[in-house]
Amino acid sequence: MNLQDKIVRKHGWSFLLTVVISGLMLGSCVPTTMNTNGASTVRPGDAYEEIKQIAAKVQTTGNTTDAEMLIQKAQTFIKVHGKYKHADEVYYILGTTLVHFDRTAEGIDVLEELIRYYPLASYVEPGLLNLALAYDKSGRHDEADVVYGKLTNNSKYSNGKYAQTAQQMLQKDYATRKDALDNFSSTDSNSPPNFVGQAAMDFEVTDLNGQPLSIAQFRGKVVLLDFWATWCPPCIAEMPNVKQTYAKYKNRNFEIIGISLDRSMAPLKSYIKKEGIAWPQYYDNSRSVSNMYQVRSIPSTFLIDGEGIIRMTNLRGSALESGVAQLVQENMAR
Repeated sequence: MNLQDKIVRKHGWSFLLTVVISGLMLGSCVPTTMNTNGASTVRPGDAYEEIKQIAAKVQTTGNTTDAEMLIQKAQTFIKVHGKYKHADEVYYILGTTLVHFDRTAEGIDVLEELIRYYPLASYVEPGLLNLALAYDKSGRHDEADVVYGKLTNNSKYSNGKYAQTAQQMLQKDYATRKDALDNFSSTDSNSPPNFVGQAAMDFEVTDLNGQPLSIAQFRGKVVLLDFWATWCPPCIAEMPNVKQTYAKYKNRNFEIIGISLDRSMAPLKSYIKKEGIAWPQYYDNSRSVSNMYQVRSIPSTFLIDGEGIIRMTNLRGSALESGVAQLVQENMAR
């Protein structure tokens, strides 16, 4: 009699099934929940964050293996969580990834579905531009013209950056347009916008202590706008350096505004208390501020000078301390 038969005879099949499922779950650190049928499923929020993290890696490395993993996970997400609040973004990530990795026909299908299924979603606008560029890449220029026109002629989009690009494309000849997508890096959903040199976009929110919080209230100070979360390992790994920089410059007209993308308030408050984090924090559960700054992955930081201009982005390690030191010195001299 083998081990399985002995277990079944003594405890029954349900016990054996429990042992097998428990063993499988030990091999994964992805949080799970149980659906109504008792099957283990990944929570949509966790799956969404994982997709964004992989997408950020693909954007940096261009690794085809990572891209294939991203495509598979995004396809699964769309099938299972098509009604999730950020499903339009996953469609956009999937469509642009397919197109950029030369699966253009598949990418076009996905982008067309994005526009058809989520006509009012925020990712429709960049989706239209990517769709038109993908049509051009495939030599379908007449169809591209129609989509470019939807951006330039619709009052909802006509004043935006995507309409400006669409207008530029319409002025090019077809031969030039066919290769435009390969040279158009800002079409990628995870390519952070270059805000350096622009005035920081302000917001008026309430911090965790119930106090008003905005960038304007710190005018005259160097401000680090820090997007992070307690579930983000790179964020936690960077936190000692952020705390050290704050301790060194907090009395020299330097402030940090933390924008938390945590999934609930409890772990955020617990971590802040445990670590003794003193700078103001905003719980961005609505993603209003992170969407304003087009944050696609975390940690993400924006270093703002005393006049409210974004001077540097995504500083980590020693680069953060050096950047803060430079702007603090400039600010004191000014």
